[in-house]
Formats: sequence, C-alpha cells, structure tokens
Amino acid sequence: MDAVEAVMRDKGYAAVSARSVAERAGLNYQLVFYYFQGMDDLLLATYRRRTQRVLDGLEQALASDRPLHAFWEASSEPLDAALTMEFLGLSNHNEIIGAETIRFGEFMRRLVAEKLSEKFPQNTPEASVFTPLATSLVLANVGAIIGLENTLGISGGHAAVRDLVGWCLERLEPPAKGASSVGA
Repeated sequence: MDAVEAVMRDKGYAAVSARSVAERAGLNYQLVFYYFQGMDDLLLATYRRRTQRVLDGLEQALASDRPLHAFWEASSEPLDAALTMEFLGLSNHNEIIGAETIRFGEFMRRLVAEKLSEKFPQNTPEASVFTPLATSLVLANVGAIIGLENTLGISGGHAAVRDLVGWCLERLEPPAKGASSVGA
C-alpha cells in the first residue's frame, strides 16, 4: 500500500499497476495478487487506510478545546494533499473508489456536524446561519482549496482568507476566559 501511494504521488493514479507497485516495493508483481484478489482490492485497501488516517486526525481536532479552530487547521493543512488529488481523480474513473469516496465524504460530514453541535454556540443571533453542518462545510472546503493550491504552488490570497477565517472563528469560538487568543 505504501508503494501504491508512492506511485500515485510520483506518476499519478493512471500509472498504478501490479507491475509498477511491485517494482516500487521491490517485489515480484505476482505477489500483489497473492495478497489482493485484484487491483481494485489493493486500491480500496490503500484508500481505506488513507481515509482512516484522515479520520484519526479529524477526531483529534474535534476533541480539542477549540474544535472549530482545530478543524480549520486540519482542513487547511491537509494530510498529503497531492495524494488526495490523485484519489479524487481516481474516484472519477473507478466505480469502487468513487463509491467509497461518497461513503466516506457523507460519513465525515455527519460526524463533524454531530461533534461540532455538542460544542457549537447555540444561543447566539447567528445560530440559524452558522449551523454546525454549514460552518464545517465552509471550513473544510475553503481549507481544502487552500491546501490543494499550496501543493500546486499557488498562494495568492491565502493569507487574507486565513485572516478572514480566523476573524470569524474568534467570534464563533472565543478563547476561554483567561486564555490567550491564538490566530487561525
């Protein structure tokens, strides 16, 4: 699975084959089929391992004292954005990975909305607009774009967006009394 990720990062998802993976891992390509029934099984196992790492990081962020801030940081500094782009591209061409992407994406949205609703400001005039689901989608998607653009070398406007998001987060999730405010 490490070899699959390495090939995807270096040459793109279209270059992933039993031979390219085995070569990268220093193995005979027949061994790929000893451990996995086919390439779809290997790709799915690799993708699930990756999504588990993303989920672990997200759960850690959501368990923090300031989950909105931590969620923003996790979203705007995504784990291995180049690999994410490759899996997203693959999901457009591989029905199994596409279905897993939808399943994982919907699961993550429900999880984040549920976890944030436990700590989200309820008694504010903005509560009907700044719902946990809407806020998490904005943070996740704006953060993902910033992370993906950083991977490509694009950074124009990112500092201003980070300042804007930080300003909003300070209003939605101010520091505890006596704690210092940390920028987003």
